Amino acid sequence: MSIDRCSTLRSGALATILITAAGWSWAQVAPQYWQAAAPPFTGELTVTATGVATAVEEAPTAVTVITRDEMDDAQADSVDDMLRRVPGLAVVGSGDEGKAVSVFTRGTASTQTLVMLDGVRLNSPYFGGFDWSRLTTGGVQQVEVARGPYSALWGADAVGGVINVIPVRAGDGFDGRFFGEAGSDSWQRFEAEAGWGGESFDVYVSGADRSGDGSLANSDFSSRQLLLTAGWSFGARGSRLGVIVQDLEADTGIPFATPGDPTPERRQASEQTLIAVPIRIVFSSSWDLQLSAALVEGRFDFADPDDPFFIFSNTETTSSQARFASNHRFSDHLFSWGGEWREEEVTDVSNLGSNLDRETVEISSAFLQDVWQIAPELRLLFGVRLDDSEPWGSETSPRADLGWRLSPAVELRAGYGKAFRPPSLGELYYPFSGNPSLLPETSTSSDLGLAVTSDDRSSRWQLTVFSTDLENLIEFDFASYSNANIGTATIRGAELSWEAALGRRGGSILQATYLDTEDDLGQPLLRRPEWSGSWTLHGAMSEHLTGDLTVVYVGSRDDVDPASFERSRAASYTTADLALAYSLWDGVEITGRVLNIADSEYQEVLGYPAPGRRYIVGLRLGVDKPARWQGAP
Repeated sequence: MSIDRCSTLRSGALATILITAAGWSWAQVAPQYWQAAAPPFTGELTVTATGVATAVEEAPTAVTVITRDEMDDAQADSVDDMLRRVPGLAVVGSGDEGKAVSVFTRGTASTQTLVMLDGVRLNSPYFGGFDWSRLTTGGVQQVEVARGPYSALWGADAVGGVINVIPVRAGDGFDGRFFGEAGSDSWQRFEAEAGWGGESFDVYVSGADRSGDGSLANSDFSSRQLLLTAGWSFGARGSRLGVIVQDLEADTGIPFATPGDPTPERRQASEQTLIAVPIRIVFSSSWDLQLSAALVEGRFDFADPDDPFFIFSNTETTSSQARFASNHRFSDHLFSWGGEWREEEVTDVSNLGSNLDRETVEISSAFLQDVWQIAPELRLLFGVRLDDSEPWGSETSPRADLGWRLSPAVELRAGYGKAFRPPSLGELYYPFSGNPSLLPETSTSSDLGLAVTSDDRSSRWQLTVFSTDLENLIEFDFASYSNANIGTATIRGAELSWEAALGRRGGSILQATYLDTEDDLGQPLLRRPEWSGSWTLHGAMSEHLTGDLTVVYVGSRDDVDPASFERSRAASYTTADLALAYSLWDGVEITGRVLNIADSEYQEVLGYPAPGRRYIVGLRLGVDKPARWQGAP
């Protein structure tokens, strides 16, 4: 069922009722906080769109930045909660907290979005994609979502877009914070952060611990994250040698294999360790060099001792990465060139035996890009990249984006690009389906957008229509009983967003996405709703009260019935979450949130019921100082 004007009005009415029921309104409780302020997008920087720090307003592509203030207002514990508010994204979770969460960008597959932590790739080398259930908001400064084909700059997997999570860097002096909360289903969350920054050295460390029993038997989960950033600044021009360390652990129960088939002992556990060393050397105001080396190691364990076959699997992955980029500013050009090297390795053992034994793939890449300010009102971005690997050959990815400012308030954007996703090591070599002859999945995409900013720069509308054609999709071929490049798909869609400043620090964010997808059999792509959208009100409502109200609508979509394995239709749903924080005195806040206020019954994935209404209360101590992140390592 598609969303129409009536359902939009119902969502707006629901939001109004919820605000009134909570006993506050931005306009009524504190009129002085209703005065228009700087728009939420002013002053935001993105490094994902062009590879160098660029104002979001100046990026010639569709970019959304989720700020630390927004995450704090929502009291969000995981990054995927915030991604549900971004146009063009469909976030799909398999039931309770801690269960697998996938993200579909502009209708592309969950394996066709590149995920990075400060430029370090996080996608799994085994079967691609990234499980968002593990990544907390602790120690995160902002999340950048760049939509469109980005293989020309970032390489493999950037078909639908790139999501880059930027960690906090310490500001000047000492600052720290603590956040603890508890609630329904034995939910507990503790976060602690501390940082210190001096003239030449800075360090920031954060720790997060989450756990809960879930709403079903054996659906409990726990996760822990340690995230550290440190750096030494040297030279008169601001060169810096940094280090990033992240350690993630998670353990969760799997309550059933199929509906009506409980699995009280089935468990999975995972761990990921990341170490990265980014370096930025500034030679002059017109030349800087960025270097980085990183190692990402992962482990995934799955077991069910009650199963008659005692099924289990143990997977170990390693990704070694190195990248350099030389950026040159001259005349009206920002020219960048560089290269990347990556080696990935997977070992997998299960009750069926050894599936992959240190299988390895090595990829080498070279790229160049030019951002040309042709005229004060006209900007052109052109880039191209070559990726080469022995198993699947080479792939060339061009990209061009044009930004034309028709007036001080109106900008027209147009883009075109090709992108690819190479076959994963599991798709190449898994003994029961692998095919070493697989080629990369490829895409051809184009988009056309319009951005309109109000005269007082307190609000902005953005509309983007996009088109993507996918070829060589990797699917299981029953004729050869192995993976093969036999799939194709077409995606047509549109994104609409509106951001407006509310008060001294707050905003209203409205977004909607339309998708028309079709595979080679003429059927819609699975788990991509035709219509989806959200509305968020967040920020300061008075001197002591801050909050966030978010209403999310997801339309009906095709899925697979977990019992019959037949294609089935998942029902549409609307949910609303409310978070409030009251400041007792400077640096001390009482927090509370209600998730799924209306206690809606729904399933993001068929067969996996989403949690009902939950109540959570907490205490937050400490106030952050302004972060120093400027898009540099």
